[in-house]
Amino acid sequence: MTTNDSAVEPIDRWWTTTPQSKLELIDGQLIISTMAGSRRVAWYLLGDYGPAMAMPHAPADLWWEALRKAFNPQPVPGTVEEWAAWADTVEHDPEPPPAGPHGSAAHRHAYTLLQMGLYHFAEVSGSGHSLGRDFVVRLGEDGLTPDLMFVDRASAASLHNSYLEGPPSLVIEITLESSEEQDRVLKRRLYEKAGIPEYWLIEAAAQEAVFLRLGDDRRYHAAGADDQAVFRSTAVPGLALSLAHLWTMEKTDWDQPTLPFLRPALQEEHSWSAPPQDSDELGWDSLPFAPRVGLQPVPIQFAEFMAWGPEAKFEYLGGGLVIGSEEGSRRCLGMLLMTLGLVEAVKLATPREWVTFLHQEPYQAVVQERTEAFMAQAQYESHAWGEDHHYVSGKIPEISSVSVYENTMEEAQRALTVAVRNWVLLRIARRQDLADAGPKTS
Repeated sequence: MTTNDSAVEPIDRWWTTTPQSKLELIDGQLIISTMAGSRRVAWYLLGDYGPAMAMPHAPADLWWEALRKAFNPQPVPGTVEEWAAWADTVEHDPEPPPAGPHGSAAHRHAYTLLQMGLYHFAEVSGSGHSLGRDFVVRLGEDGLTPDLMFVDRASAASLHNSYLEGPPSLVIEITLESSEEQDRVLKRRLYEKAGIPEYWLIEAAAQEAVFLRLGDDRRYHAAGADDQAVFRSTAVPGLALSLAHLWTMEKTDWDQPTLPFLRPALQEEHSWSAPPQDSDELGWDSLPFAPRVGLQPVPIQFAEFMAWGPEAKFEYLGGGLVIGSEEGSRRCLGMLLMTLGLVEAVKLATPREWVTFLHQEPYQAVVQERTEAFMAQAQYESHAWGEDHHYVSGKIPEISSVSVYENTMEEAQRALTVAVRNWVLLRIARRQDLADAGPKTS
């Protein structure tokens, strides 16, 4: 569900300031493309859904202490009424620096060509398996999601349903302006330390490529293409990337599906089968969602990252940021609270918003009145997706940014009521007029 009145947040601005859809665990932190991206996403989630999405992850006294440490009010308020009076006097802009762009046409085009070509190379050569950026590489306690990677047949036993234990033969990152420093410096260091034989950086906008090969000294060294602009991998025998094709192809060549990789000279009979999976394997919901939130950052464990991390799919739906699903957004915010710590997290919304949600009693009458008026206008619709999947959507016509999708009518009614209450309370916290917000009660 979404609860932000987002008509003032145009989709084009959202696109240019939101980081790439990439969730990674680095040094115990949830990194969304970059650390700046993590802050930006946390700010969007708090702006779109309000403090209600964050507050269940920590007790009220910890939130009050976070406010005290973050804003240092003098004198320190002793009662909730004094906190409310103080919050009314604070001028605070919580917006962090932009962390976009979310993507680009050049990046998307290069990714599509390389993804399709590497997949077909793997099929034709039988030398291994290609994987995309929703697949995690476990390097110690870090979990990275390269844009593309190649796993040779010898490493098949290290493959799990959603992650690879240990280094692949090759990783490829297609750089974006917002994360190119991350790819050139931090990712290079991590991939080099892990002993990944080859690391390619494809700079699609500039039509440049950097090929790094691990030397005997366990350090990366630049390797170049030949005079035909073809780079021949030593980590993946037979893999040859034609830069001329990569920069000039307008779409996948279905007659030569391995392009922009050259077709392997030698084909062999092969079969690929994933190893048997352990019932206790790490993955979505393999651990209960219970983020360990404190005033200061708390490291996320790899097992928690795998159990809680949603699909890295960012969408702007109904006025709010959705990461995989509503539940995915909630879990991402929980991990972001661990990454940032509450003292830094509370700076991503205004003190008045936090105080209003922490001390709701003065507003209960008006919240109840407005919620009942809106819910009288609620509309529900049943949907079927295939033969076995059914869900119910709910919305309020007067509030375009509030919608829910649940399994049953009862669940949809409860979820919509909560969403409307949060929406009303958020308008109160932001000093937005309620007089013209929807239907009036008699």
